[in-house]
Amino acid sequence: MSETRPPEGHDRFAIVDRRYLHVTPTPTFADADGSLWLDRLWHHDLVAHPAYLPRFLNCAPLLPRGSETGLVRLDPATDPRIEFRHLPPQTSFLRAFFHLPRTAIVLWRSIGSADIVQSGIGGWPYPLGWLANPIALLRRKRLVINVESDWKLGRPGRRKWRHRLLDMDPIRDLLARWACRRADLALFTTPAYRDALAGARTEGVYVTPAVWIDEGDLLDDREAELAWSSKPEPPPRFLFAGRLTDSKGVGVLLDALGALDALGVELRVDVIGEGERREDCRRAAGGMHSVRLEVLDPVPYGPPFFEVMRRCRALLVPSRSDEQPRVVFDAFSQAVPVIASETGGLRSLVRQGETGWLVPVGDAAALAAAIERACGSLAELRAMGRTALRETRGVTHEAMHRWRSHLIARHCA
Repeated sequence: MSETRPPEGHDRFAIVDRRYLHVTPTPTFADADGSLWLDRLWHHDLVAHPAYLPRFLNCAPLLPRGSETGLVRLDPATDPRIEFRHLPPQTSFLRAFFHLPRTAIVLWRSIGSADIVQSGIGGWPYPLGWLANPIALLRRKRLVINVESDWKLGRPGRRKWRHRLLDMDPIRDLLARWACRRADLALFTTPAYRDALAGARTEGVYVTPAVWIDEGDLLDDREAELAWSSKPEPPPRFLFAGRLTDSKGVGVLLDALGALDALGVELRVDVIGEGERREDCRRAAGGMHSVRLEVLDPVPYGPPFFEVMRRCRALLVPSRSDEQPRVVFDAFSQAVPVIASETGGLRSLVRQGETGWLVPVGDAAALAAAIERACGSLAELRAMGRTALRETRGVTHEAMHRWRSHLIARHCA
């Protein structure tokens, strides 16, 4: 994990006292009385910014609050330093196209009032960076590009006909490279993204993985030992936690578990997540015998989620895309190793045989073999989990922001 650890000497924030505009497709929700709400994890991340960006503005689509779950209300008393600029809804291709002039106007005005602009290159139905990045450069603003986990050069899995008809991948990739090579600071969650997008550029280019865990989430050595001695077995238990989609490798996982069930291998896999393949998981669970597949209700991130994590021998991450799953750090914080696909987003996090096992992308047979091996390798998994925990110390959400604060100060202030 050498490329994922913040360097030494970044134990304090570097304060950047400039007007900093953050353009994001992650929506803000509003009640009828004007109260603002955010996704719980996004709120956790957003409120960390004013610690080093005292003049922080967030520019995002505004949606009416409905039946969404997992939202957190913004408290004006505790979050007074965050200002909001509201973009029109981007909830469909047609709606985004209809609102395009208004979106451009809001971005033009918001960027004009800022000194530094942070944007991205991904998003649906089109990347807001397509507008924000050239406007920022045209208006001579400092530009920070943050390439997060939701951006990928390849998009495996099923795609709706209109996505195939309006295939924007070549345009998206061209504009992504253009922005990353012209920004004052380009941050990438994986070395694979950096290598694909930054080209020969080295100045102002950094790999800064996205992390949710806080220092208090990390087990100490005694807690890790107790967790391993308290795992509920038999049968050996594993966990899948993520969006239940093809890009997350749900189909590969179900094929692997089906093969193990046919062999009579006894194990349990808990699945936590929402998505288009959730019902497929439920149906598969009903047809298995030796493999016990449990599709659990969503668990709030934090102590309840980490408690579920600690029960398993290994986290299963059969991703088919190159994104960098934050859940790997969640597993490592609980001394749990990972069985993962050898993607660009996972090779930099998982060391083969030391913090987990890597299998070829999309190979259900290889995944099944790794899971079967894990059923009889408690001591090896335990050692890998302890190594992963040791190497994750210091790699926290706050440390990530401290590192980024120094990079922004160095290249943009």
